[in-house]
Amino acid sequence: MLPAFSFVRCSIVLIIILGVFLLISAIGSYLFSQSLMNKKIHENVKLTNESKAFKFWLNPPASIYRKYFFFDIVNSEQFLNGAKPKLVQRGPYTYKEKWEKGNVNFIDEEHIEYAPISTLYFEPSMSVGNESDLISFLNIPAASMIDQIISGKFDFFGASFANTILNHLETKLVIKRTIKELISGYDDPLMDLASDYMPDIIKGEKFNLMNGKNGTEWQKFVINSGVYDPLNVGKIVSWNGLKKLNYWNSEKANQISGTDGTFYPPYLNRSSIIESYSPEMCRSYGLQYLRDNQINGVKTYDFHFPSDLFSASKLEQEGFCDGKCLGNGVLNISNCYGGVSGFISQPHFLNADEKFVKSIKGLEPNKDIHDFLIHFEPTTGVPVAGNVRFQINFYLEPNKDIDLVKNIQPVLLPVIWFDEEIKLDLQTTEELSKVAFYVRLVTIIPVSMVSTGILLILVSSFFLLRNSRNKLNKNVKKKIYLAEEAKLFTNDQIDF
Repeated sequence: MLPAFSFVRCSIVLIIILGVFLLISAIGSYLFSQSLMNKKIHENVKLTNESKAFKFWLNPPASIYRKYFFFDIVNSEQFLNGAKPKLVQRGPYTYKEKWEKGNVNFIDEEHIEYAPISTLYFEPSMSVGNESDLISFLNIPAASMIDQIISGKFDFFGASFANTILNHLETKLVIKRTIKELISGYDDPLMDLASDYMPDIIKGEKFNLMNGKNGTEWQKFVINSGVYDPLNVGKIVSWNGLKKLNYWNSEKANQISGTDGTFYPPYLNRSSIIESYSPEMCRSYGLQYLRDNQINGVKTYDFHFPSDLFSASKLEQEGFCDGKCLGNGVLNISNCYGGVSGFISQPHFLNADEKFVKSIKGLEPNKDIHDFLIHFEPTTGVPVAGNVRFQINFYLEPNKDIDLVKNIQPVLLPVIWFDEEIKLDLQTTEELSKVAFYVRLVTIIPVSMVSTGILLILVSSFFLLRNSRNKLNKNVKKKIYLAEEAKLFTNDQIDF
């Protein structure tokens, strides 16, 4: 029969062995489960005819609404005579948006060709009014024609001839139009003239803010299916046959990077830069991490538009400043819109120079309602919800030889901003929540095993050392006792 001390010692050693076993098992379990999880995620995010991701990509299980906010020029007469424009925001005018993929073609196992189609349907119940509502709006065809003449791009006729045409057509710089006319189109004789000279830019004889993009196949993408690498899924290979753009002044600026903004690769972290290409912006851009969040029970990483993306120095350095670079917070997109002085910004000039806000009455930038923000489930890269927000502006400057603009002050005039709101349906959100739970479980179990193993080793080692020390002390005391009994030495010889 083992002495009590030997039994305790053996028990402690066994517990240490168990702790080491738990550590080794935890490491093995983690590596195996991570490998299994990564394989499962890859199977579900790659775009093949059989994958869940392909069905998700073809027909996103989400509600998508585009909310338009128009800027009504309420002091048009004073504005035309040199006063600051006074704008009143009208909206939202909300449209249900349907995303489709037309002419889907698997070029090979790794590449998919398709034409994205976005179709809008007016939703009066989610709007402040009807499509018949009238507003005073910038005459964009006239402003564009004047800008082309001032910049010398229409060198075949000058200011006097432009005045003759504009007067003959009784053209005004500020016009009354309904919401439906602005979205769906209205006849404008200047559009007929412009379409002869810029057929690639001007789509038809009607002017509308969608410029022929509502419900049409106006662009074509080739993307990576992610069949070999999940980190490449959805990444653009070419757009409208182009592998790079020709709008800007540098190779970097002309790169077509990231996805089309509707589908993203998995495995996001807080240092990720989520790249997308926007045909409306004529460039690629990257979203940055903002915060952790939770949407409908799903833990998310929120990514947003960097506040310095449109900084003047950055635009200049990266090659985006061709033509008028008016300051921080605005991007000149005239090169990809036929030279018309169009600028894109965040709504109400959020993150832009104060001068743009002060030059106009009626703007109030607010990060909570104007920021571009998307909530991603980080493991799968699926956007749970988001708000894509941009503002369209036109630069107007006076010219003494053209009657319509001879008295105005130089101004970057906002005309409209939109909020494209996306929310996954409840069923898909619940599935994502389960995926996120399993991912956490795969991490938590090995971590718990490691923690338990370390705790067992530490506690057992402590007791083992304490018991060894106790035994040593007992042996020392026993020897002292025996030595005293035998009178081998005196107390002053004992060194404690």
